[in-house]
Amino acid sequence: MNTFSILAIPFFALSVVLLTLGATRKNQASFIVGGVFMASSVVNAVIGMSL
Repeated sequence: MNTFSILAIPFFALSVVLLTLGATRKNQASFIVGGVFMASSVVNAVIGMSL
């Protein structure tokens, strides 16, 4: 596994947690940060698969 693929796994887990917290507690900041981490995990996974 590539470093990008390894980094994508905890970023995805963190983004799911933050998106869940943002949705249940109506906290916009954690919802935005969760979305950013989700985008980052997708980018890291795509880069990891392309290498």
